[in-house]
Amino acid sequence: MTRLALSFALSVLCLSSHARAESAKPAVPDEKSAKPPQAAPAAPELTLHDSVTAALSAIFERAQQDSGKKPHLVAFGEYHQTKGKTQIKSALKRFAEELWPTVQPGSSDLILETFVTEGNCGKEEKKVVKDVEKTTKRPETTENELVTLIKQAKAQGIQPHILQVSCKDYQSVLDEKAQVDYVKMLKLIGDLLQKRMTEVRLRRQKAGIDKMVMVYGGALHNDLYPQKELADFAFGQSLTEAFPGEYLEVDLYVPEFIETDKTVRAQPWFPLYKKAQKPGQPVVVRRGPGSFILLFAPSGSNQK
Repeated sequence: MTRLALSFALSVLCLSSHARAESAKPAVPDEKSAKPPQAAPAAPELTLHDSVTAALSAIFERAQQDSGKKPHLVAFGEYHQTKGKTQIKSALKRFAEELWPTVQPGSSDLILETFVTEGNCGKEEKKVVKDVEKTTKRPETTENELVTLIKQAKAQGIQPHILQVSCKDYQSVLDEKAQVDYVKMLKLIGDLLQKRMTEVRLRRQKAGIDKMVMVYGGALHNDLYPQKELADFAFGQSLTEAFPGEYLEVDLYVPEFIETDKTVRAQPWFPLYKKAQKPGQPVVVRRGPGSFILLFAPSGSNQK
């Protein structure tokens, strides 16, 4: 079996400015054809919790209170770890170790924003994989953590799923100069994730299985209230329309990974978070109905 190739470069939040500049500055999708995204409420709500398990439980409770239904499509989006901060535990590892006991009993499936490179699609596949690897700047431990999570899910009765990328898909994301067009790549991965989530949820509904279908990937495609220019890459609103009251977005942020990101610091919730932050206490930000951020306590703080 060939190695897993993570598609984490596909999150705009985690592409460095240098990587964006090197990606040939592709055009944003035509605004006339894009459906206007739903705006998030102006005032985010923040709450502090004694542990990450308490924080996640509070998110589920509030989501059910808002919609009147138990969430059945839960999309976890992480802010990615980079090579320079490998001493800080990644959001992926925290999800597997700290949040898993909360989500595992009520879940049936876990869809991962990743794919396996088969080597059957010629130069197009090799080009895409090589360029993505160069752009991501992800530590090598990420692949091991992902494999561990897949094995963990399967061993505990949760069906793992990865994306299926066809030869035609590889060809579709290259521009006329045979370079990866990251706008096309973002759109492709968002579409593949939405398709897989829809298929799995409908299958579970038909079988009468009343459990959650989870997704784990970058904090972009799962957006319920995306920025206008990123709306074409996000599936949150589409899945909310297809499965009313069932969709929940939960972004997982490690404080040390976001502290220097100007885009994150400019968000309306960030100054409120800095004021509310206390040692050892994770923070939950509710951006609006169905959309939450779980900010872990800084490393070195005690949390359960």
